[in-house]
Amino acid sequence: MENKLQQEIKEIQKSVTPFIFRVVIIITIVGGVLGLLFFTSVLFFRIDGSNFPGYFQYKDPKGIVFTTFLVLQILIHAGFIFSAIQLIKNKKAGVYIYTICFILFIISRLYYSESFVFIEIFSGIVLLFLMVLSWKKLN
Repeated sequence: MENKLQQEIKEIQKSVTPFIFRVVIIITIVGGVLGLLFFTSVLFFRIDGSNFPGYFQYKDPKGIVFTTFLVLQILIHAGFIFSAIQLIKNKKAGVYIYTICFILFIISRLYYSESFVFIEIFSGIVLLFLMVLSWKKLN
């Protein structure tokens, strides 16, 4: 009875684990692309289409912080996309790249914080947990 139950659990894990792994890859790619598009558009234009006045002259310290934050976010979201590509190739480097980008993401949020910091960090931790869990089960 116990052996049969263990076999059924293994069969369920064989079907659920690749699904979780694919979902993690899709979420990472979509999040990376959306973040990349959003932060590059914010870097060059406001929402209404006008240019940022004086943000690239660096006379104001707030402009330097804002521009540095945007460039860091662009690099982080490009790293998320690269991480997903490595995961598609079944390379362990994808997990490491995501971890590095996530740590940089937390540091950048401490640098220039907003109201959604907790939600973003919590969802990133959950995604990292699912990524590591499904990666270890597949290999």
